[in-house]
Amino acid sequence: MTREEAQAKLNSTMTQINSSVDPLHNNLIAQSRDAYAKRWGTKMSKEKEAVLKNSLQQVTNVMVSKGKSKEAIKSAISDISKVDNPIAILYNLYSILIPNFAYTEVCGVQPMPTKESPIFYPQITANEDRNGITKGTALLGSTNWAKENTYTTNKVAADAEVSGTDVTFTAPEGSMLPNTLEITISGAANAFTLDDGKGNINPVLNVITSGTVDYATGEVSITLDAAATDAEVSIKYRYDWGATPDSYITGQKPAQIVLEWKSKTITANPYRLRSTYSLDDFYAAKQVLNGYDIDQVLSTSLGGLINKEISCNMFDEMLARADGSATWNSILPAGVSQIEHNMSILQAIIEASNEIRKNIARSGANWIVAGSKMMNIIESLSANFYNSKEIWSANSYSAEPIGPYVAGTLFNRFKVLKNQDFDEDTALLGYKRDEMDASYLTGSFISLYATNPLAMDDLHSIQGMGCQLGGTRAFENSMLKFVIE
Repeated sequence: MTREEAQAKLNSTMTQINSSVDPLHNNLIAQSRDAYAKRWGTKMSKEKEAVLKNSLQQVTNVMVSKGKSKEAIKSAISDISKVDNPIAILYNLYSILIPNFAYTEVCGVQPMPTKESPIFYPQITANEDRNGITKGTALLGSTNWAKENTYTTNKVAADAEVSGTDVTFTAPEGSMLPNTLEITISGAANAFTLDDGKGNINPVLNVITSGTVDYATGEVSITLDAAATDAEVSIKYRYDWGATPDSYITGQKPAQIVLEWKSKTITANPYRLRSTYSLDDFYAAKQVLNGYDIDQVLSTSLGGLINKEISCNMFDEMLARADGSATWNSILPAGVSQIEHNMSILQAIIEASNEIRKNIARSGANWIVAGSKMMNIIESLSANFYNSKEIWSANSYSAEPIGPYVAGTLFNRFKVLKNQDFDEDTALLGYKRDEMDASYLTGSFISLYATNPLAMDDLHSIQGMGCQLGGTRAFENSMLKFVIE
């Protein structure tokens, strides 16, 4: 059979379907075409429209054979936004449902044009070896990247050579400025001292016997006391960028950095489920519960389960990549009320947040994904500390949603998500500034899709839902596991 012959047969089939479709479906078909064009930016193909028309007609035939009148069907499907008939539910669920997944509240979210795609984040990188920091070192979001804040200046931190009681060091820059030398002794002894600006190092009883510094050459010589033999010696100093007033031209050149967008390639993983529901049962429920939106219940339940599956998987992956931990002891101390003790968890949370900021030199935590034990504590706090009312009002919650969700704010600083799929004693802290600056980044290839509902001959409808997404930790040491003991 040639291509022309195959096309002729297909055209004949489509003509037959078009002639058999009851006119009562015309409005629904038109609305479906418009929705498809708006969604995809292109017209629905003749083949797809024929499949749609055939499905509609087959469902209608079954409904009529079961005693449903055409008038009732036409009334129900005249507006697909109102679900008063099993036919309408098929169209309502046909549209793509994209709920607000819980994980998007704490992760940076970026689109993925293909299943395996890069996601992007800002980075500052050293473009030369300088002051003990090597070329290529990330200067943004990496623990201790510039602990001494020396990359952009003429201040240097280094370790001296120690042999018994003799300590030597020579500045590779070839000079050292007076009154800038700082010496720290640790290990066998502990001490701190400075130079006197005249070429001498101030002695320390039982630690440093004597010492000199040649500012012109950057040579340092120290004699340790016998009690400090083989101690560790670290020094800090500033060197001369240039001796003339225009030293910014003739002296040491400015630090070289590269400001760029870095990328990490991630692969989108699938999450899928299939739902089956009875059209007869649905229709009966609509009649009995007159005015109660069964479709909303069904869609919310399906969306809730998808949210639970996807968000909890993402939270588990984030927890596995936490770089440290913090703890809080839940045992009530003697003489302390339960209310007072519960409030002490706030101090532990703030300390954990500040630890993150110390680690990455960027931001402290501003979100918490909390298991049951932490939620039990913070939900007992007064409204001065924990506010859930505004969240519930803003989201029109009438009952807790299925799966993890934004439950409130702590200290007007931390967004709190309740996730009871975590171990009950576990929580996770991290930060999100925007979609490109966050502890954890996710890429969404398909946010959520829904297959066309398939109506079976036994009046059961089957529909598939799912998504494809992936994620990666953007910055090391930017998430902490919080454990309640």
